[in-house]
Amino acid sequence: MRTAIVYSSKTGHTEKYAKWLAEDLGCEAVPYRERKSVDLTALDALVFCSWFHAASIVNAKWAKKIMREHPDLHVVVLATGATPMPEDGWTTEEEIKEAFRHTFPESGYPTLPRFYCHGGFDFDKLDTPNKIVMRMFFKMHEKNARDPKTDEMLKVMREGFDDTKREYLRPVLAHLEGISEKKAAC
Repeated sequence: MRTAIVYSSKTGHTEKYAKWLAEDLGCEAVPYRERKSVDLTALDALVFCSWFHAASIVNAKWAKKIMREHPDLHVVVLATGATPMPEDGWTTEEEIKEAFRHTFPESGYPTLPRFYCHGGFDFDKLDTPNKIVMRMFFKMHEKNARDPKTDEMLKVMREGFDDTKREYLRPVLAHLEGISEKKAAC
């Protein structure tokens, strides 16, 4: 199956997932800024990898445009974020689905394959506007009454972390393998 990966990454965590996927699939991971170099008409599948920022997936407008312009192209969305994986007990599958619905409502994208991987956070790699926003975020939460879960999250984010794990990509790979098998059977 002819597949390409286009990724948007701010601090390198999403890029790491995109490159791991590319290795596993035997294709290229293309940075978002070079997305025009990808010949979409020559593909069976496109994996759009990006990250959650302020409850939205960065550069999702482009992915939506691609889905409109290439309805036969199998598009998969992989988003990363600072929220731990549901199996870690911090969040639920439903909360992850709800986060995706902000950007890709089920009414408009009922069959869109959506996957989440825990990424990381590195304050030093943020640009100035995002550093300002994060400082405001930290101060806002410090002033409000907090629960232990929020306290732990703020502590981890202040220190920075990288929780990228190749194993988180297994569902994405299984999905793409299933599509490839269906295509081969036709």
